Amino acid sequence: MFRRKNPSIQLGDQFIKAGDPHGKVWVVVRLWTPGDGIPHARMKSTGHQCESRVISLSALTDPHFFKPAVPAAAE
Repeated sequence: MFRRKNPSIQLGDQFIKAGDPHGKVWVVVRLWTPGDGIPHARMKSTGHQCESRVISLSALTDPHFFKPAVPAAAE
């Protein structure tokens, strides 16, 4: 069976959802692989700490869905 290479995502990595007009930044706070074998990340919004999402790592690294956020210090 075909297997995708696991992307290099780490705790603290930041992403912006593609097409988000507000540019909300999401931070990776947990990484795990559930029983189905598909790696996932739990992400929290930097603006609203009570807002979180669970995203597969393959979706997180697909530029059609998310793009890496540029840290403020790097701008």
